[in-house]
Amino acid sequence: MNILIIDSEESVRNFLADLIANMEDFTVNVAADPEEALGIFETCMPNVILLDTYLPRQSGFELLRNFKERGGVFEVIIITEKEQMEDALTAIKYGVNDIIFKPFSDINLLERSIRRAVNTVLLKMQNEKFIQQLAQKNHDLELMNQALEKLSNTDDLTGLFNMRYMKEFITKEIDRCSRYGRKFAFIILDLDNIKAVNDVHGHMAGRRIIKEVGYAIQSVMRKTDTAARFGGDEFLIFAYEAGVKDAITIAERVRNRIETIKINFEETILCTTASFGVACYPNHSSDYETLFTAADKAMYRAKSNGKNKVEVALIIAD
Repeated sequence: MNILIIDSEESVRNFLADLIANMEDFTVNVAADPEEALGIFETCMPNVILLDTYLPRQSGFELLRNFKERGGVFEVIIITEKEQMEDALTAIKYGVNDIIFKPFSDINLLERSIRRAVNTVLLKMQNEKFIQQLAQKNHDLELMNQALEKLSNTDDLTGLFNMRYMKEFITKEIDRCSRYGRKFAFIILDLDNIKAVNDVHGHMAGRRIIKEVGYAIQSVMRKTDTAARFGGDEFLIFAYEAGVKDAITIAERVRNRIETIKINFEETILCTTASFGVACYPNHSSDYETLFTAADKAMYRAKSNGKNKVEVALIIAD
């Protein structure tokens, strides 16, 4: 605990320094004028300041204002003459911890005043530390909540969104697109050979392929698009501001990328392809379920027509 004594009288400075030194293991600094006091304040950052109101070239209250502008955790005890009661009123205005009058007549009272100021500083420090800890805990809790929210909305294998999130997201987007006359496309894709891979190489091989497909989708889709995994090997891409032509282009880009996947699994190279179905809002429907069904049927038509293809929904909205 650092204590700074500022008084123009050397005898007062020495008396207070000796008193405090005998009280406890405090670090004591003394200053005779404002310039010296400011220098000590900036280098030592005192916790308790005993401040005379009458100093050379500057009043104690002006110096106190300078201290407060510099900030820090400290308490101030004002030292003044008994007859200067206006100093006491000014001290109250500045929110000082205590006021003691010269000449000092009660040593016990003086010691109690200093200890009270020290305890106030310690309490402020503890509160400040508690507030910092609380802020850190709140920050950590916020990060945990964000992580939990992400986990609840994310497919753990691919890192894409899950359909729980996607359905809520698309429902909101349909409302927004309806209000502002926007368009979007559903692109559903289903891998063509996962069952065969699982049957021959086991489910771990199939999971490796699904995971790589998730990476492939993220690597080539537009930043404005949103993708999700649903079912075992089915994926949905929401392509914002995409008509039929744009949706086909996006689907073909993803299809080509998936076609390049090669995975070395237990000395076997695993490959895959995917079949795609496209349905667009508002071309094919303005309803989520209808759009999803239309894209899904188009995807199965792609499978029936030889797989590894992109097909567009046939239904047209009224």
